[in-house]
Amino acid sequence: MAITHCVAKAILLDDGGDFLLLKRSETHPRLAGFHDLPGGTVESDEEWRFAVVREIKEETGIELDKGQLKALYTTTHLINGKSYPTVLYLGRVSGLKPSVTLSWEHQSYEWAALARLPEVEPQVAPTYREALDYVRANNIIEDIETK
Repeated sequence: MAITHCVAKAILLDDGGDFLLLKRSETHPRLAGFHDLPGGTVESDEEWRFAVVREIKEETGIELDKGQLKALYTTTHLINGKSYPTVLYLGRVSGLKPSVTLSWEHQSYEWAALARLPEVEPQVAPTYREALDYVRANNIIEDIETK
């Protein structure tokens, strides 16, 4: 039987349409130095949206309400005998390039143009690389923006 690790990540957009791109610290126990999105592991007794809101606050200092998040993509990967159900959300923050308070997990951040997604995709964890590709290739964010 596979061990399950649920993951909830978010593309956070500022008022200018840039997204928050994090870079994991060199001492991070998993995928050190990789690009990252805010979010992380869902605890066993936690609802997914609450988990991503909690993780965003822990990693960036940004406070959101779960109602500010829309699910964009769900997937499950089996990697080295472990199952990784993953949900990618879209969230919005007020202002242009708001400041971020990083946790120990990340060494830097930037508010990047959505046009950078193809460059970033190969440099993120495989559990949500597919989600980013799907969202980008199918203009999911733009579709949500127009409704």
